[in-house]
Amino acid sequence: MEVLTKYHRRDEFRMSSGKKIFIEVKLVKLSIAKPEFPQGYKFSWIAFNRDHPNERVLFDNHRGKKPHYHVNGKQVFFTWKSRQHAEQLFYQKIIEKFGHFQLKIS
Repeated sequence: MEVLTKYHRRDEFRMSSGKKIFIEVKLVKLSIAKPEFPQGYKFSWIAFNRDHPNERVLFDNHRGKKPHYHVNGKQVFFTWKSRQHAEQLFYQKIIEKFGHFQLKIS
C-alpha cells in the first residue's frame, strides 16, 4: 500500500480527575480504501494514565480488523463515518474515562 501522508502527535494533559493522561495519535492516509481502512486511513490513537498504563483508551484498525476501540478490557467496533467523527468519538471516550481536559503539561 502506498502511503500518501502521515500525522503523528504526542501530548500530555492533566484531567479534571487529577490524572496525567498521555495521548498519542498516529494517522496514515493510504492510497487505497478497504473495509478495514475506511476512506484510506490507518490509525492508532491511544490515551493512557501515566501512573497506571493499563488504564487506557485505544482506537485502531489494522489488516483484517475494521475500526474499533478498547476501553476497560472490551473491544467495540464502530462505524467509520469520517475522520472527524472518529476523532470526536475518541475524545468523547477519553473524557468518559478520565474526565475533562484541564491543561496541557509541558
